Amino acid sequence: MFPLSSAAWIKIAAIAGIILFSYYKGYLNEHEKFVAFQSEVSAIGKAQEVKNADIVKQHNQITENIKNDYEDKLAALDAAYSSNVVDITKRVQQPNASSNSLPTVSKPTRTIVRTITDPLFARACAETTLQLSELQKWVQGQLNVK
Repeated sequence: MFPLSSAAWIKIAAIAGIILFSYYKGYLNEHEKFVAFQSEVSAIGKAQEVKNADIVKQHNQITENIKNDYEDKLAALDAAYSSNVVDITKRVQQPNASSNSLPTVSKPTRTIVRTITDPLFARACAETTLQLSELQKWVQGQLNVK
């Protein structure tokens, strides 16, 4: 039925068996390498997650410190400028009773000296400056986290 002898068929089967066995061993070898690679990547990933959690914790701590510092400084700023507003309001509401005349015009100065006459504007400027200062400290703190 088949033109090949049985010895030839045994040789072909042996060669096919050797090829299949070699393929199987190669597959196992590569599979073991792949499993080792997966475990290595998993370990590196877990280590990175721990590092990321630490970095997030540091970022949150810096943010909390800056927030508390800002709130303390803002409260001090409010106290300083609210007493200023009260003082100026009292002076405006209770003018000097001894003098009913208009103030005299002073001599011009050589340099321009500007004073902030509106205490609410001065407070807004101080608050904006405080915000900028605290924002810069926050950014610098965030950049230093590694």
